[in-house]
Amino acid sequence: MGRFIIILFFVVFSYASNILNINYFPSNKKVDILFSLDEPFKGKISIIGQNDYKITGIYFNKTEQKKFPNGLNVIISPFDTNSVEVRILYKKALKVKASVTSKGYGLQLRILGIDIITNQPEYIKQNTKEDIVPQMNNSFNMINYIIVIIILIILIIILLIIKKKTLQKLPKSLQNDNYKLLYQKMIDPKNKIVLIEIFDKRYLLLLGDKNNILLDNFSKNNQEELKDISSQNKFDSLLEEKLNEDDFIKKASELKDIDGI
Repeated sequence: MGRFIIILFFVVFSYASNILNINYFPSNKKVDILFSLDEPFKGKISIIGQNDYKITGIYFNKTEQKKFPNGLNVIISPFDTNSVEVRILYKKALKVKASVTSKGYGLQLRILGIDIITNQPEYIKQNTKEDIVPQMNNSFNMINYIIVIIILIILIIILLIIKKKTLQKLPKSLQNDNYKLLYQKMIDPKNKIVLIEIFDKRYLLLLGDKNNILLDNFSKNNQEELKDISSQNKFDSLLEEKLNEDDFIKKASELKDIDGI
């Protein structure tokens, strides 16, 4: 007789699916409760009171409570060895719809007819993942801050290297502390046209691997010339205009390497 009782208890207990975790998905006027199970759900759901439900065929060894800002309170607790009670505390009677995933490893209860939920629910549970989220966010923000600082330092180093290489391509007579690179435009991988300012004059130069050519110069006293080169777009337009001028092309073809001037 004792052996029969043990076998009967084992059969009843093994029939129930264990609840692995419970997730809540609140939205507008409903809340979805998803039970994740270790075995396909084969139990039943019955009403045992107003907003009070019994789910058979599942096992849960603790009590869990979730509070929502609109007054909804969900309490999930063991009912007996292979069933769970879901009590929904609210100011009025609610409608609940149940559904099971295709393979039966998920059971969903949808609570309908509640007021709109504007905030996240209050979790009353020890050692939940929500407790460590703030610490994870702080660590993540610190890592992002360090990454941004490193990227900025790398960009500054790259800009300094580019400026140094550009300065090295200038003739020695133009390499001084008053040199200022205003605009530049690549015309092919090895050559570019730059506009630089030294003291009160601006120079339009063609810089390349083999030679550097002075294309034109501008005086600060000539405001009519300078007003068209106050931005990168205007600099590009100036180049296009200059390259289309016959006199400019003729003049540029007669210029020598700037190092020889």
